[in-house]
Amino acid sequence: MRNLISIIIVMNLMFLLTGCFGAKEIEGETYVTAIGVDYNEGKFKVYVQGLNFGNIAKQEGAAMEQQPILIGEAEGDNISAAIGLLEQTTALPLNYGHIHTFILSKRVMEEKMADVIDLINHQPLLRYTFYLFGTEENLKSLMQTQSFFNYPQLYSIIHRPKKIIQYNYVLPILMYNQFISRYERPVGTVLIPSLTIDKNHFSEKKEKSIPVINGEYLFSGQQYKGWLSKKDLSGIRWFQSGIQGITVRIGTENIVVRVKDPKTKIEVLKGKNPSYRIVVKADAILSLNSKNQPLKEVENELNKRIKRDIVNTIRKGQLLETDVLNISEKSYKYYLNRWNIETIRGFNEDSVKKIQVRIQVDPGNSKK
Repeated sequence: MRNLISIIIVMNLMFLLTGCFGAKEIEGETYVTAIGVDYNEGKFKVYVQGLNFGNIAKQEGAAMEQQPILIGEAEGDNISAAIGLLEQTTALPLNYGHIHTFILSKRVMEEKMADVIDLINHQPLLRYTFYLFGTEENLKSLMQTQSFFNYPQLYSIIHRPKKIIQYNYVLPILMYNQFISRYERPVGTVLIPSLTIDKNHFSEKKEKSIPVINGEYLFSGQQYKGWLSKKDLSGIRWFQSGIQGITVRIGTENIVVRVKDPKTKIEVLKGKNPSYRIVVKADAILSLNSKNQPLKEVENELNKRIKRDIVNTIRKGQLLETDVLNISEKSYKYYLNRWNIETIRGFNEDSVKKIQVRIQVDPGNSKK
């Protein structure tokens, strides 16, 4: 009798144990890592980039073999309809819980940004921490670009922009939560980095097609304003936080300076309309001085170059009716009791009364 009771207790406890009855094999789903959205002639075209984690697991401990990139594409009257068509025709279920990146065509950003925002807001598996890009490239071709050494595209700027550009910071990258928090703000500009395909700088037996950032798309007041190139945005690097270092080539590149951790301060000046003073401070190390130019001259040329970059970027933004450096946000955040929003939005080049650049250059150690 005692043994029977023990057996009954053990059997009841077994039913309380958690199991894997509903678990799915990792190879049994298509993990979507990126989504691209295009719009043309009243139709949306959606591209999904798929990854099977089983393929990556099999590569560990062995020579890397190039894996094909799975691309799905479908067209519909709206984004959800196009995605629904993909889900109906897929060989393995689509899993949206691992999306790193959204890539939008220029046409979508110009005409249908509200549709993209609505989709993301209503898709429960889409986290707000994915990267946001724009492009004028063919989305399918962009999604088929490769990384180096047969690594999957997860090791490219499309999926790991922060890791790749942290030591060569030029243009800001953007996560969706940053975009949506600023999109409806009445003052300032939101910048979406633009991707293009570079075929000119790397090869592995044959040329490599590499995705690179070549500029930024501008939004202000929930409106698409245009695009500026990396050169046009040369002044923006002095307004970004967390930069480890910036390499600056002066003149005909006889002088190269590495500026470390620059700090930029925006001061709001009193008056009928808001105006501003900008102060840039940093230390720098001389990397190249082939003509042995005096250090003081190097500092003066560097400071002039940085000031010129900032003014040029302000002017380029003004042509698109935007405050591309978000200088006026300082007034919006702290001085709404002094000026109304329309007055603050009247920012232009003349609003910046003074730019002071104070970079001290260290000659560094010369190897003998």
